[in-house]
Amino acid sequence: MAAGAAAIGLAAAGLAVTAAPAMAGELGFAYITNTESNTVTTISVSTGGTATIRVGNGPSAVAISPDGSLAYVANTAANTVSAIRTDTRSVIATIAVGNQPAGVAFNALGTRVFVTNAGSNTISAIDTTTNRVVALSAVGSAPTGITVTPDGTTAYVANTNSNTVTVLDTTTYQRLAEIKVGTRPGRLAVTPDGSKVLVVNTGSGDVSVLDTGSNLRIQTVVVGSGPTGIAVAPDGLRAFVSNGADDTVMALDTDPATTDSIEVRWSVRVGHRPTAVAVSPDGAKIYVSNSESNTASVIDATTALVTTADVDTGPAGVATGVPQTLTAAVSLGDSFISGVAGRWQGNGVRETLSGSDILGTDRAVYRCGQLGTNTCKREPKIVYGRSFDNKCLRSYSAQILAADLPVTRRINLACSGADTSNIIATPLKGEPPQSRQLAQVARNYRVKLIVLNVGGNDIGFRDIITTCVKAYLRGTARCKGEKATAFTNGLVRAEANVTLAIDKVREVMNAAGYNRDDYRFVLQSYPSPVPAGAQIRYPEANTYDRYQVGGCPVYNSDADWVRNVVVPKIGDSMEYVADQREVEFLDVRDLFSGHEVCARSAAQATNYDNHLKPQLGNEAEWARFLDGTPFVGQGNVDESVHPNYYGQQALGSCLTALYQYTGDKRNHLCRNVPGKGAEHVVLDQID
Repeated sequence: MAAGAAAIGLAAAGLAVTAAPAMAGELGFAYITNTESNTVTTISVSTGGTATIRVGNGPSAVAISPDGSLAYVANTAANTVSAIRTDTRSVIATIAVGNQPAGVAFNALGTRVFVTNAGSNTISAIDTTTNRVVALSAVGSAPTGITVTPDGTTAYVANTNSNTVTVLDTTTYQRLAEIKVGTRPGRLAVTPDGSKVLVVNTGSGDVSVLDTGSNLRIQTVVVGSGPTGIAVAPDGLRAFVSNGADDTVMALDTDPATTDSIEVRWSVRVGHRPTAVAVSPDGAKIYVSNSESNTASVIDATTALVTTADVDTGPAGVATGVPQTLTAAVSLGDSFISGVAGRWQGNGVRETLSGSDILGTDRAVYRCGQLGTNTCKREPKIVYGRSFDNKCLRSYSAQILAADLPVTRRINLACSGADTSNIIATPLKGEPPQSRQLAQVARNYRVKLIVLNVGGNDIGFRDIITTCVKAYLRGTARCKGEKATAFTNGLVRAEANVTLAIDKVREVMNAAGYNRDDYRFVLQSYPSPVPAGAQIRYPEANTYDRYQVGGCPVYNSDADWVRNVVVPKIGDSMEYVADQREVEFLDVRDLFSGHEVCARSAAQATNYDNHLKPQLGNEAEWARFLDGTPFVGQGNVDESVHPNYYGQQALGSCLTALYQYTGDKRNHLCRNVPGKGAEHVVLDQID
């Protein structure tokens, strides 16, 4: 995630990412609030040169607007906030707020600034256009730190005297939850994907890890003595904690791809009484304010070497950043791209499901016991967030989030059950049409990539699979004979409807002021979730294994029809539409080859696997098996035969490779590398 999203997450700790005045070769500036001298020191990241800005009494925290044009400083002793223009380094407004303002954070659009008032137990909301307080909300006792999720919808407030975190809706200012954390919580940071909030608890010497989907505390990490500040690197792989009582900074491993449990990786000594910490947008440097040394420590993130810069007296908050424009990549469509089944890290059958991690396949577990497998709690919102409530089922491992794209935000607007009408004009599950949601994104960001994966529900693909399963279980005629005509008719209908959906997206982008060359538009096909019949590892006559164990209850001939006719014809049809409408085409029909449900060259998880050491992607099935059978019954039946976590990772790797392609070919094909994991994907160009 690029700097703009990190700015929102780090602002609570007096930390933020700022777009500084552009200079030749300039990498940005560090902003440091100096509590005792009533100033802000700016340091050039490139040259080390400094400048000073005078603000109100007792400045303690700073936040930078997402576009980098404004800095807001909380003046604790003056009960005010100073608004600073970053290009001229001048104070343009002084705003009265509540008693003892202690934390500052922006919403995603930079239209609101939220200020914690520790002395009055409230949050002030400032309109950045008028620089006036427009709302006041009561929270817990002595609110200090505040952070806002990257999508700007939710604020997390640390209440130091209540030992809680209040969760607020940033539009209505209503309380959504109250979460118990450690002793004397202070500052917070949100991960770039918005899935977790990390809270430093100064009194108990630890960090509380909160899941934003369920608003549950899912882990407690012991750190140094008297932790005071926290920041997450822009790529989300590391978090850094300043320990005020032992003069150290610790690095925590927060990489979701390598660990489900956040751990301390290294520690380094800095100046006396470190207060706040921030990370440069490129992740190369870590900045620390040392409140009793009157210095700032600069840590090389690769070597952990520490250098020192002199600042004014009582340094408290830190902010770093570079000039940037907020950009976005957007996914539109149905369940295959929304991330349905992203909860499952492979497939595994286990008779005793209560309290287990299901052989390490369930990514929605937390608070697992010492054994790590049989005493887990389970919450699907850990994976699907609030979209679990309306069943759009947008997982945090969805393709657009799994892709490594050089944009500020990757935004998933797809929804389970959507057809082309829900792209064009028809609301779904309480949400506006996806084209209307796209219009809002297009106004707030510079959209660089749109990926559309839709048409399967227009064709009736789910109905085809259901009919094939029923035919096998009932021993009736093959579904191919019953559904062939309906499939052909559905394909013709989908071709016309997908064309209309593409035209609608173009219309929305044109209305937002975009030319076609301003963004890439990709129409994607569907991967086959099942192999050809001869590649199914369970004999056709063994109904029990195909149904109860493998989760692939279909005849061989029907599997052949789906794998070799249905999926390829859908792909060919989408390629034709893409050519006609002059958008790029991404063919993923064979991406899961060898990793489909029940494929001979893949396997289910075993008793040797658990969520701490899950089955590897090079061995696993990449699509969810048929869930909801009497024996399996692990999750939601809607997750069946969709790309699982590994499938979404493979699709993300494919999208990464496509975005890196700079040639003039419009049609692309992705394939996996046999024997390798989901990160090993090859992109080819096709005529």
